[in-house]
Amino acid sequence: MNKYLIPSKYNLFKLLNLALRVMPLAVKFLFFTVLSKAMHPEAYGSYTLITTTITISIFLLGFDFYNYSIREVLLTKTRESQKLFSTFSLYLTIYLLFSCVAAGYVFMFEDTIGFSIEVIIYLVLICFSEHFCQEAYRLQIAYKKILLANVLFFFRIFTWMIYLTIKVVVYKESPSIEFILYIWMVFNLITVVLNILSSFKPIINNFSNLRLDLNFIKKGLIISSLFFAGTLSLKTIEYFNRYVVDFFLGKEITGVFSFYSNLALVISVYINAIVISFELPALIEKGNSSDINQYFKSFKRSFLKQIIIIVTLLIIAIFPILEWQNIPMYRDYLYIFFILIFASALINYSLVYHFYLYIKKKDKTILILTLKSGVFNLITTIALTYLLGVLGTCLAFLSTSICLIYLRKVGSKKIGYE
Repeated sequence: MNKYLIPSKYNLFKLLNLALRVMPLAVKFLFFTVLSKAMHPEAYGSYTLITTTITISIFLLGFDFYNYSIREVLLTKTRESQKLFSTFSLYLTIYLLFSCVAAGYVFMFEDTIGFSIEVIIYLVLICFSEHFCQEAYRLQIAYKKILLANVLFFFRIFTWMIYLTIKVVVYKESPSIEFILYIWMVFNLITVVLNILSSFKPIINNFSNLRLDLNFIKKGLIISSLFFAGTLSLKTIEYFNRYVVDFFLGKEITGVFSFYSNLALVISVYINAIVISFELPALIEKGNSSDINQYFKSFKRSFLKQIIIIVTLLIIAIFPILEWQNIPMYRDYLYIFFILIFASALINYSLVYHFYLYIKKKDKTILILTLKSGVFNLITTIALTYLLGVLGTCLAFLSTSICLIYLRKVGSKKIGYE
């Protein structure tokens, strides 16, 4: 991994794209940190639950259909326009159905929701635009429009978050949840328009080929359901514990738990944005090589170094963050951070074995292992949180991490991993 970050071996274009990708993630970490100081833990807990729900909704809206559609578009260079039109037609249909369900729910339970109609509209539009922009980003990367993808990614996340961070840090303002959601929605919708404008010429040039292929959609839904079940199970492991803490322990403890959970998830964000982006494609290319285990040994060492580095940096950073934050309640629960960061490091390290299974096309094995871990996580999180409080939640996450790394390692060894 280190070789990819040495400027002498990196041209300006790649460094620019790396910066455009990393800076929004860095400011997102900074933004959540300053919010934890500006907001009362109870309000911060409410906001993190909202952002968690939005994150989960993105996966629900997409049904992991991109795993099928992008592969079909890239591997089979025929009827590309038709496939893409069918894909986004499916997404728009899902948006419409989701809107109807949301409207019906609001109409039936308006008095018990706890949010104004205005905020609900913000939330729905954020969910749709987040998913749309994510799918557009994936498509742009697939077609090697990397600079365009990263510029729009930078604009969508960095711009409004740095603006609010400055308001909090410099002007000592504490933005309301409603205002945060409003500005988030505005920048997302602008990015949607920019994505459409950037695709306007290809759409016009291929307008006559834009036809709906129901067989493509049907086949894709069947295949993508396998990926979707696995993704949903993984996201349950990452985020379900916040809802359990909220249910048993209330918003205030949820705010504290979410603060430390967000810090621990920095490991996953780093691994996904930097390590996987550079290393995984090279591993996939060598998937049929007789020396695949040798490549994996090298990758495993590099991967472990990266995890150790990011964990060390987070441990060093937590103490000045808590000092600057100056909120006793966060310091009282510092043990949460150390348990969660160790568990997060284990889950991310288990990706070494997951990648091996993925390259060997053991999709069903991956699904079964993930579902087993997901069920284990659901049971232990509810039981231990009920019995031990937030300490039990952390121990459940750690237990799930150990379970996942064990299952993935055993599964990969069964198919030849050394």
